[in-house]
Amino acid sequence: PENNGISHFIEHNMFKGTKTRSAFDIVHEIESLGAATNAYTSKQNTCYYIRSTDDKAEKCTEILSDIMFNSTYKQEELDKERKVILEEISMSEDDNEGVAYDLVMQAFYGENSPLGRTIIGTRENVEKFQKADILKYIALNYSAEDIIISIAGSISLDKAEDLVKKYFVGRFSSGLGRGWQDRPQDTYSKYVSKFKDIEQANIYMAMPGSKNTYEDKQALAVLNEVLGGGMSSRLFQEIREKSGLAYTVYSSYTSFSNNGASEIYIGTNKDSVKKSLELTKKVIDEIRKNGFTQTEIDKGINSVLTRYVFAFENTMNKMRLIGPYALNYGIPFDLDDEIDKIKSLSLDKIMELFNKNFDLSKASIAYVGREVDGNLLDIIK
Repeated sequence: PENNGISHFIEHNMFKGTKTRSAFDIVHEIESLGAATNAYTSKQNTCYYIRSTDDKAEKCTEILSDIMFNSTYKQEELDKERKVILEEISMSEDDNEGVAYDLVMQAFYGENSPLGRTIIGTRENVEKFQKADILKYIALNYSAEDIIISIAGSISLDKAEDLVKKYFVGRFSSGLGRGWQDRPQDTYSKYVSKFKDIEQANIYMAMPGSKNTYEDKQALAVLNEVLGGGMSSRLFQEIREKSGLAYTVYSSYTSFSNNGASEIYIGTNKDSVKKSLELTKKVIDEIRKNGFTQTEIDKGINSVLTRYVFAFENTMNKMRLIGPYALNYGIPFDLDDEIDKIKSLSLDKIMELFNKNFDLSKASIAYVGREVDGNLLDIIK
């Protein structure tokens, strides 16, 4: 809890000046090359990236290396970016769907679990982080054994290896790593609410789901497509199309190294909260009783296949596919193998995962909207 948000804080400040470049120099030089840079932080990793044409690849790699190893974290820059992140927190508090998600994760994993905390951290932590905190965290977490460098585009393997050796190899700490290991977290069935004077009612449900494994990844994608992904999915048809109760309804999943959650989100109005949850329970119970149809599974498989193929036509998406595969599974991403695995998915496999991932008796619910009476868990249990 004392450093919740520091990964995100470091990500922001990595672009705020090095020993030879100011914050302006970094972005000016990158944009002068016609390139673009950014970063993002999730609950288990941070990614820094630059996108450019192939002839600018080496210069962009050198800049990325410079910010990674030579950032100075000057006090005035930390204080300026601190204000930016505090504004980002304020902005996130106005995103009611996001607020509901953060609340349900907190309820589901508990306030004492890292997975139950927000990525951005608390205002109190953001206000206190200093250079010493950044350097300590980088020393423990930015070690060579825990880092993947992913390159996609018009570049040969030899050239890519030369760039990595020249600008990264031997410069990260090695053999340190973290003094702890990811471990399974307990989950809880709990109802939490935040009443706000807004028009929309936001409902987020979370249930124990599959951890992040290569064996289940493709099946989870197909499962969520047929349950709550597409416009013909069970949840969308029942709650939006047939009943007109919600503008937005979908299912999703969040898989971590040793934990997982399956989620359902409903954006409705205060008067339709009870009916929406009753219909959600009806859909889940009906699938448990009678299963999906083979036609639904075939449609879900085709939708996921198309998404993979389209994504792989974009070099940015390639970079973001091959990197996490190496990081999470220790294997290279192979599109042909991925397609074969998706095509081979069976109805039995999808139903096995459904029964494991959508147990309403173990659900947590978060509600954000105008005041409603009672415990919403009572409606689905």
